Amino acid sequence: MTATQTAQTEQTVQAGQTAQTLATERHGGTLVVFEGSRRMLWSRPGPGRWRPVGIWPQAADAAALTAHLAARRNVLVVLDGAEHTVSLLAEELAAAPPSVRRLVPGPDPSVPGPDRYPEEPVEVRIPVLDWLPGPLRRPGVELLRTGAELMRRTPAALLPPLLTDEFDPARPHLRFVLRTQRYGVGAGRLADAVGHLFGPAPRPRYV
Repeated sequence: MTATQTAQTEQTVQAGQTAQTLATERHGGTLVVFEGSRRMLWSRPGPGRWRPVGIWPQAADAAALTAHLAARRNVLVVLDGAEHTVSLLAEELAAAPPSVRRLVPGPDPSVPGPDRYPEEPVEVRIPVLDWLPGPLRRPGVELLRTGAELMRRTPAALLPPLLTDEFDPARPHLRFVLRTQRYGVGAGRLADAVGHLFGPAPRPRYV
């Protein structure tokens, strides 16, 4: 677990939130999903110790998400263009559930213990948007592609904090934004983005 990942997890615990909030937040009636490394869920079995316990969405999360989407309630997906991998120590991976271990190609999983993973850190790649049905996933994948191209040719100082997908009247309840900066967007600015994207105001491509 990297220092950045530790800091994110500690902030969640100090806020009195559950493990699921590592991957999601609520802003009014809108569910905000952080796609990428934050989908790795952690627990804290002791002081200074963290243990990966799964990948969001887990079973209960998936059922609630399906109902949320079926009711066409608002979902904002915050894409991370770079951080789709999580670095684990070999002992962390060895103690992780199958949902985490299956994401790591490499040593024979039938061999017990951390010796299966002699090189550290072990990189766990989080599948991009695999929790969405294909037709709903495609706009997010397309934003990742076009956003990456824009970020490659544009100086960072000239980029907005978030790039947005094109508004689609067929799915007004599901929007995607792509983070352009390494350290994310503050809660207040994210709440403003939620209000703008799902409110009556015009929806430009950039926020």
